Amino acid sequence: MTTIEGADWIAYDRGCVREEMLRTTRLLDSVIIPHLKGHPDDEWAQLVLGQLISVKTALELLARGE
Repeated sequence: MTTIEGADWIAYDRGCVREEMLRTTRLLDSVIIPHLKGHPDDEWAQLVLGQLISVKTALELLARGE
């Protein structure tokens, strides 16, 4: 994607970040949260949940941009 410049490049990058944010959200909603509902004491799943929520939050901030 080196043929784009300036604001178009930033818009492309933000789109990629939004896509990863959506993938992370789907992973949380379809895999990790249901796992924790069935096994609330699973330390590994709790760790994954915490890490992925942090990643999702960071991606939301990056996608928003100004």
